[in-house]
Amino acid sequence: MPYNQERASRIGHVPTVLSQAIAQAMERWEIPSLEVEEPRHIIERLVPLTDLKRDQRPDPTFVIAFDGSNQEVEARAGYPSVRVGYLQIAGVYVNIAQFLSANRTGLVNARELERSQITQTVNSVLPGSNVHLRGLQGKDTWRLELARAFSESNITDFGAPFTLVDALMTIHGFPGKPAVQLSLSKCPTCGSPGMPAQVVTATGGICTEPLCATSLYVTDVLRAYEDFSEDGENIRPLTIAMNMAERLLLISYIDGFYRVQPQMLAQGLFITDGPLAVYGPTAPIKSRFLRYWEALCANLEAASTPAPLLVGIEKSGQFVDHANRIKDFIPAGHVMMLDSPYINTYIVNKDPEHHYGKDEFYGRRFVYKTSTDEVLVVSVPRVPGGPPYEKPHRQLNGDFTRLQSESFDSYPTLRATLEILDQLQTRLYPNAVIPVALAHSASSLPLGTGRSVLTLLAQRRLGMPEDSISLSRLQHRRRSD
Repeated sequence: MPYNQERASRIGHVPTVLSQAIAQAMERWEIPSLEVEEPRHIIERLVPLTDLKRDQRPDPTFVIAFDGSNQEVEARAGYPSVRVGYLQIAGVYVNIAQFLSANRTGLVNARELERSQITQTVNSVLPGSNVHLRGLQGKDTWRLELARAFSESNITDFGAPFTLVDALMTIHGFPGKPAVQLSLSKCPTCGSPGMPAQVVTATGGICTEPLCATSLYVTDVLRAYEDFSEDGENIRPLTIAMNMAERLLLISYIDGFYRVQPQMLAQGLFITDGPLAVYGPTAPIKSRFLRYWEALCANLEAASTPAPLLVGIEKSGQFVDHANRIKDFIPAGHVMMLDSPYINTYIVNKDPEHHYGKDEFYGRRFVYKTSTDEVLVVSVPRVPGGPPYEKPHRQLNGDFTRLQSESFDSYPTLRATLEILDQLQTRLYPNAVIPVALAHSASSLPLGTGRSVLTLLAQRRLGMPEDSISLSRLQHRRRSD
């Protein structure tokens, strides 16, 4: 690897090009025929969207899309560096009828489009390396400030303020009935699992180990603190906090409708940025999302109300790259079931019998080719519930058993979800839908001048010398405006 700013020689490639060993090796290799045939392993997994069953539900009247952005800045570079992390989460409500009417003449009516949407933004700041509260170490400061941020971030759309902590307690309870307390796997300070358990309420708790007795916080259940660095970058725990805040904001709205007007859930489409999954130390929370969703579906079914449409849309990553590589073999209006053997073999490079997704996912991925030949990678949950991925089972003849989680019948909301996404496409970006683009626009923290402003904000509020480079960029921007 080169040093920073070190450049390769302009003729450094010559020994490789002239190497006989390299030339002979490539002459031994074979490649597939350049005459492309329709790959059977793709074609046999495709189904026309119109062939899927459509559950009985009213036409969706609204969409709420959620997205988030984070950015860590250095308030002081060098050593020891001082860092601060910013979070911004947005939920954008779109009235479908108003949105579609904004395009009556072939040109978008900007005023009508603006009237069709309402934006809710939640933002927070979290400490990074070498930032602490008096009497606390960096990790404990992070834990306390994360709990404070989640307890102060709230929505009031359904009456009394409903915080992200309320949403976290709700997924540990039942729809409309937040848990009174929850258990932690261990104390973040001493590592003790507690006897019988480390228990916290929405306002916190105390470690049960007498020699520790440190303060516990409800957000400790996310275990984001495990990746906190006292003296380095903290973008990973910041990203964990952002992703969980996105999903808890989603729960805040779903549970709000459930408490106030549950029948409205059948008319809504709820979109998250990224798959319906949680990763890293927060992965155990997956089971809580699954249990909440199953209880929600059961309660709505008892009231003769269809489950809401819930979908995660991916913009990038392994699955999006794979979908773009195979899109020429997918006809418009077709959806592809990504079963576990296919995922293991062609996407994630695992043994075909590997139990993919068991720890992280509460929704299953599908690939859909829209009516305009765009490709969407989406994930939707099973209805009325159940794990979206089960361990593959190979039969005696070598074929794999088709599992219930790999049946389209387990996803009765899939057709209605994809039909409405088809209507909400935009050509502003490849493979994009308008509500997600609006949510991203509302939540994104810009680089360049925006980063300079956030850096100056941290420096001024922390009483530190201001970064001359950031200040000059900001002044230049003001002059150019």
